[in-house]
Amino acid sequence: MEPDLFCFFLSGEKKEVLPGSELWELPLSGKNTGFSSDTPSERKLQDAVITIGDYFLASCRFLSENNFSILKAGLEVVCKRSVLTGQIDRIVVFLEKHGAFYHPLKIQVVVHGSPECCFVLNGAVSKSGLSLLENEYKIISRLNKTHYVQRHLPMVFGVDVITTDKGRIGFFLGEWFDGYKEFHATQDHGIRQVVIWESDGKCHYISEVAAFPIYQEISRILTCYYDIETFDQIFPWHHAAGDFIVRQEAGKVHVRLISVRGYSPLTEFGADEKDKQEHILPSLLLFFLNLLLRMRLDRLNGTGQTVMLGKNMIKPVVEGFLHALDEKSAVCGFGNLRLIFIAFFQQFSLEQVMGIMENILESYQSNSEEIALIKENFESHCRTLHVIFSGF
Repeated sequence: MEPDLFCFFLSGEKKEVLPGSELWELPLSGKNTGFSSDTPSERKLQDAVITIGDYFLASCRFLSENNFSILKAGLEVVCKRSVLTGQIDRIVVFLEKHGAFYHPLKIQVVVHGSPECCFVLNGAVSKSGLSLLENEYKIISRLNKTHYVQRHLPMVFGVDVITTDKGRIGFFLGEWFDGYKEFHATQDHGIRQVVIWESDGKCHYISEVAAFPIYQEISRILTCYYDIETFDQIFPWHHAAGDFIVRQEAGKVHVRLISVRGYSPLTEFGADEKDKQEHILPSLLLFFLNLLLRMRLDRLNGTGQTVMLGKNMIKPVVEGFLHALDEKSAVCGFGNLRLIFIAFFQQFSLEQVMGIMENILESYQSNSEEIALIKENFESHCRTLHVIFSGF
């Protein structure tokens, strides 16, 4: 590490985290290891715990390896010019939060003669996190090449695994979406709202109705990435995981998807070309119904009780889905997909729709709390959806 180049902070804190400080030695999980004995075996296990300082140092190694090659690749895109190593004046590293798989870092880079540039450095230390990290990097890279006209994912610039004396730490460097915030369902005195988390720790509250454009756009984005011919889709995803972020500007809503844990078909239709042609609409229907259910699920404030957003959320999700079909119609060569899908859906009675939804629910791998909540709202969900399509 070059001491004059890097400095470290915890997100929201003004005081720099210095080597040897109490925070530097804190386990990355933020929890005390609980060891009090000085036996050799226990000391060895305690020493193997990756600390915040270990994580910061590993991020420095990643960013500076091969003469800062990955970082400079990102800087060239963001700054729109080549950047020499000697032009990098300062790198500020912020530990943002701790997720189920990643420990994201915000990287601020001061380049001589250019505005400050920011990146996200997603890092993982667990076996599952490391496996996901390398796979996710590949998927995002591929989707950015195939969906370059309308890109809703971050650009990614490089991935590597750093070996330390306490284990492997993996990272990939990506685009930082400035001004975008995480959001979740929340509840205050029995009133359901949506909370948008500001970077300074403050919360901005909006009604579910005011949040309609956010969920409509998420529906559109996920449908845009659905492949009509191969049935590939982004899955799993969850609002509670903070997979989507939002920026509100001049009365408009901008949404980005920041995580792709998988991209493959969820249906078991035949693999040959003739089979796929016959199952384009049935597969699209299953994608849509699954999307619609999952769009309503969240956890209060991201980590609390599982909740289901109101059934008035169904209409904007439908509109987002159909909007994406309009966009696909222009490039897929299957005709007007909106009208074709509406006509296909209208063939089904309410009982048939409920039967299909029951089959989808049987295949769910969600936790019991989510399934119980879906079952509680199942009939009203299906009726509302059927009424919407009957009105087209």
